[in-house]
Amino acid sequence: MALDLEKIKKIRESLEPVPLPEHDGVCYPSFLPFREKGAEQALKDITNFQSSDTDIMICTYAKSGTHWINEITSMLIRKTAELDNKDKATTMLETISDFSVTDDLQSPRLLNTHCQFRYLPKGQIVQRGKIIHMIRNPKDICASYYYHSRKDNIFLSFFGTWNEFFDLWMSAKCAYGSWYTYEKGIEQAEKDYPCMIFTCSYEEMKKDTERELKRLADFLEIPCTESTLEDIAKATSFQNMQHHKLDSTKELDGKGFIYRKGEIGDWKNYFTVAQNERFDEQYTERFKDSTYKLTFE
Repeated sequence: MALDLEKIKKIRESLEPVPLPEHDGVCYPSFLPFREKGAEQALKDITNFQSSDTDIMICTYAKSGTHWINEITSMLIRKTAELDNKDKATTMLETISDFSVTDDLQSPRLLNTHCQFRYLPKGQIVQRGKIIHMIRNPKDICASYYYHSRKDNIFLSFFGTWNEFFDLWMSAKCAYGSWYTYEKGIEQAEKDYPCMIFTCSYEEMKKDTERELKRLADFLEIPCTESTLEDIAKATSFQNMQHHKLDSTKELDGKGFIYRKGEIGDWKNYFTVAQNERFDEQYTERFKDSTYKLTFE
């Protein structure tokens, strides 16, 4: 893993910010595959990735708690409450230039992506591979994404203000595009492929971690004792992961920005009254037909 971190550091040092790659009206972070091949080819490569029938895919919109649910799932798979020594970025489909590196991963392979459902590996769908989807209050996502974008400007090329980022979000011009399009795609997939997708709420996972862990363990068909669930809940608490989990972004400023706050309701520190009203109006219109029930606190 040290080698992986050293590679990440060298890659970051060798790159300059560039305009976000774009395909079909959606922008993407300028990860190496997207710089080298272009967004269209990089997405095709992800779709054509050779899935195994045991692969487990974590699918989330950016800043929805991906690192957290990835660590939880890893612990359930490994049947241990010890933090994994891998960084999520090393198994993120968008960041992998040569997919042969995944051949060495132990089965079941735990992979992750922020790409829309329509770009998932075809084999994952054909084989009905398990998919874990975490959804989060989009206001908190917006605030967290702003902070992340300011810190990770090599790949996200953002140097603006909160007001400027808010406008990018509202117009779906931030990396990965529209949150609404992403979540509606997953929601439709749940209907099209029953029992393949496990959806959990970031807020519910925070409020009753052990209950949600039990639901996830049942979905993965992994037997767990109450004590194991309790140990995993403690090990994956925000405070423990913030202090002890490997974070490759620490290579940027010595602090890292993946585990920043992990709070519910941090959006209130950013949104103006006018912005909140504008957001609510858009949310009500764009998400009125969704069955997902979100918590705005």
